[in-house]
Amino acid sequence: MGFEESVLARLGRYREEADRSLETQRGIWKTTRRFSERLFGGLEYSAALGRRAGFGMEAERARNILVLRVEAAPRTETRLTLGLTNGVAAETDEDLMHEELSRYSLDPSGYSGRILGWSEEAGEEPCQTFAVYGDGSWKTKGLFVTKARGRVDDADEILNGFCLRIVGRLVDVVAMTGGTGRRWGTGSYTLPDLLSGVEHPMKVRRPK
Repeated sequence: MGFEESVLARLGRYREEADRSLETQRGIWKTTRRFSERLFGGLEYSAALGRRAGFGMEAERARNILVLRVEAAPRTETRLTLGLTNGVAAETDEDLMHEELSRYSLDPSGYSGRILGWSEEAGEEPCQTFAVYGDGSWKTKGLFVTKARGRVDDADEILNGFCLRIVGRLVDVVAMTGGTGRRWGTGSYTLPDLLSGVEHPMKVRRPK
């Protein structure tokens, strides 16, 4: 076999490996997308039930993003924005890691896709993270759900129950129930602050 034929044979093997790797990664992202569709649908359903129960709840979806708004009374509102990220990668968070993998496993077959959540209650960084794996398993951790796991193909009743749990945590945050609460803070608060309508500093205890 000449030099050129040898090189082409090697590159052919590289091409096959690259195709397998890319196909695996595309499959994981598709699984993550499928879970995001079910998760978003479950939150929309929970919001509809919340409205029937007397809460102000709206779920607005745009492509790979869902914004869930919860209002318990006028001027008591909170939002949770969930978004499907692009790409997949090896998971490094032990709480989100697949039980059969480790932080040192960089094989694409062990990669996860991610859905992230943001809330004004938690600042600019994501406060809820979902890791979704190619075998259909998912795990989450964060402010609204400390730890949970499931499968993409779980029954609607199971997934809707999980979504109701998230909605319930949002109600806890906005209405200060379920172990959530406020304490008076010790920061500066002047008479001009009071007269101009600035709220007194408070410390908020988050739900656990």
